[in-house]
Amino acid sequence: MHRYEGMDMTNRFFPVFSLVPLLVAALLAMPVGASAAGSTVVSQELDIALGYAGQGATRFDPGSELHAGLKYVASPQVTNDLLLRWGAEWQRFTFPAPRPFTVPVTLQQVNAIIGFDYQLAEQWLMRAELQPGVYGDAGLFEGQRFDAPLTMGFAYLIDADLQWFFGLRVDLKSQYPVFPALGVRWKFADLWTLNLQLPEPRLEYDVNSKLQAYFGAAILAGTFVVGDHFGTDRNLPQLNHATLDYTELRLGPGFSWKARPNLTLEAAAGYQLYRSWDFFDQHIDATGHPVPYLQFACHARF
Repeated sequence: MHRYEGMDMTNRFFPVFSLVPLLVAALLAMPVGASAAGSTVVSQELDIALGYAGQGATRFDPGSELHAGLKYVASPQVTNDLLLRWGAEWQRFTFPAPRPFTVPVTLQQVNAIIGFDYQLAEQWLMRAELQPGVYGDAGLFEGQRFDAPLTMGFAYLIDADLQWFFGLRVDLKSQYPVFPALGVRWKFADLWTLNLQLPEPRLEYDVNSKLQAYFGAAILAGTFVVGDHFGTDRNLPQLNHATLDYTELRLGPGFSWKARPNLTLEAAAGYQLYRSWDFFDQHIDATGHPVPYLQFACHARF
C-alpha cells in the first residue's frame, strides 16, 4: 500500500500564511515615494495572494484547495520609452486531503521574470515577459520540469477612459501552445469601470477615493510536469512524468482598499465554478464540482 503525503505537504504550506502579516506590516511602514539609489529610476511591484476553496460535494471530487502566490518585479527605466522588468515568482496549489486520486497533492512553480515595457508610439504600449523556471508537483526540482512561457501584450490608449488590450501567451508544453486574448478597460461613468482584462475581468464601482467594490471572474491556469513515479503510485504508470494543464475559473464579488498610496489590500469570495487537471497526452481529465472560495491579496507599488 502506498503512503500519500498530502498532510505533510500542507504542513509545509502553512508557514507561508504566517509570514503574511509581517510582510503587510512592513509594507505599511515603508516610506511612500522611496526611490532607488543613483540616477536610474526603479519602480517595484510586490504581489501576495492567499486563497482557499472548499471540499467538493462527493467523495470522488479532488477535494479542497489551498493556494498561495508571491511575485516581485523591479523595473529600471532605461530611456523615456523603455523599462526593463526582472524579478521572481512562486506559486503553489495544495489539495491536502490524502487519497489515492489521479490529482497531484501539490502543483507549484518557481520562475524568474525577464521582460520589458516599451512605448511604441504615443498611444501604443508593448510588454513582453519571459518566465523561465521549474513547474511541477511536490518534487519540484526532480527530473525535467523546466519551462519558459512567454507573454506578449499591446495596449492602445484612446484616452484616459478607454483602452484596448491585445495579447497572447506562448507555452510549448501546454495543450494549447498559443493562447490569444483581447480586452478593454472602459470607464463609462464617474464611478463605474468595465475592466475586461484577463486573467481577472471585472465590473468595478468606486465607493470612495480609497475603497472599490467589484464583481468579476478570475482564471488561474498553468502547465506542470508530475514526478517520475506519480503514475506508478496510482497504478497508472502511463502518468509517470506526465504533463498536465491545470485550470480553474472563479466568479464572485470583492473589495479593494487603498490602505496607503503605494499599498492595496483586496478580499474576494464567491464560487469556484470549474477546475480541471487535464493529462491531455494520456486523455485523462479530472474535474471538480463548484465550491465556495475565499481569496486575500496584497499589492504594493513603490
